Amino acid sequence: MLADFIKNAQSGKVQPVTNFVVSAGNPDQAAQQVATRINQADPTLLPEALEKMDRTIVTTVPTTEQQKIEIDKQNAQNGTTVNDQYQVQVYKNNNYHNWEWSAGYGQYGGDRYVPVEVQRNFSKDAAVSYEQHVGGYQSGFEVKYTVKTDKLFGLF
Repeated sequence: MLADFIKNAQSGKVQPVTNFVVSAGNPDQAAQQVATRINQADPTLLPEALEKMDRTIVTTVPTTEQQKIEIDKQNAQNGTTVNDQYQVQVYKNNNYHNWEWSAGYGQYGGDRYVPVEVQRNFSKDAAVSYEQHVGGYQSGFEVKYTVKTDKLFGLF
């Protein structure tokens, strides 16, 4: 999954959620600076960079000669001499877009049935499911929206 995501990002099929221009000694240091800021939930970063996902990928983009000229112009305007500026991209990858299914045994009063459920996870914290009750005297169904929480009503 992650390898496919990276391949799609490299081919331009997946776009970064945000971009930064960072001053650093080398591209690895630039990416590490942004990754550290994300891990520390730096409030100066855009919310897209801080969004919780299954995977956050931070990478640098090679600077072209034209970009270096533009950086030098910007440095001249700002009165700085930083020449090592790198464009850093932040990608978010959610691996929780999957399906689950289940089956079991149910009983309500004297009525016995088999519940069959299909669930679509669209994030690690939320899902939608459909359950069909098969057999018994009366058939029924359930549709559920599920949200993961760390605390149940603040009690546990």
